Amino acid sequence: MPPIEWHKKQSLERTGKDHREVHEWLDRDPARTAERHDVTKMHDNGKRVEEAFGEEALQEYIQHLDDDLKAKLTPVRQDLEKAVAETPACLAAECRGEHKNDKTEPADIAMLRSAGVAEDDIRHCVKVAEKALEIAHRVGGHLDLQLVGRGALFHDLGKARTHEIEHGKIGAEMGRKLGLSREITDIMEKHIRGGLTEGETRELGLPVKDYSLKTLEEKIVIYADRLVDIVTDPEGIVATEPEAEQRFEEILRKVPKYGKNEITLARYLGYHREIQGLVSPRQTGRPGRPG
Repeated sequence: MPPIEWHKKQSLERTGKDHREVHEWLDRDPARTAERHDVTKMHDNGKRVEEAFGEEALQEYIQHLDDDLKAKLTPVRQDLEKAVAETPACLAAECRGEHKNDKTEPADIAMLRSAGVAEDDIRHCVKVAEKALEIAHRVGGHLDLQLVGRGALFHDLGKARTHEIEHGKIGAEMGRKLGLSREITDIMEKHIRGGLTEGETRELGLPVKDYSLKTLEEKIVIYADRLVDIVTDPEGIVATEPEAEQRFEEILRKVPKYGKNEITLARYLGYHREIQGLVSPRQTGRPGRPG
């Protein structure tokens, strides 16, 4: 949302006063910001503002909320406009058999924003989708590239609500309401720690069922997610993406937050070995591994 100084400037241009007290009342206290921006409480909050700062301040309070809403919706609107503009070309390409469903679509990114996913999390999801599709192309074969790309892009949808371990379950529930396919919501639900067993779900307090990965598409998404975490680690663990793949086993064994525990570690190492065993040696520039 726009900062206080920006709101003050807008008020100054509109009224000749910066109405600092209104904007600080709305934005200065993080513990109360959400409540004071809640449009369902506009009547009560508006009365408080008017009583404390005057009638003109009430108008600026309403304008502040309107400006915040426009700032939040503008990126969504721009993504949707871009998606609409690109649709004729995409349909034409699909009719010619040229559409490969192997890139992130602006409309999907707009869906993440509309759901409330933070920009940092969206950037992570885009990177995971790009990495997953890159790996899928290197693996080759008859993979569902759309499932790989969209499964990766939406895997952290649940972080719109929470960053705790249940964000996979919550994301899958949100995805079903948005009309995403079962295959995509399965990836969203299963990506926590790379596919939990029923016993692990009991220990973690999640719905008790088998979250193990069944398809190569699922494994590629989960593998790409861990690789992106390593590549973007603020400690600068690796300098390049190829280095992350080359040192994957070493890093997971040495860095607890990536290996987690012996069960999780074994799962991720299994995906790494399976996928690297399928990657063409010509595309990796190094000998292929046995499957």
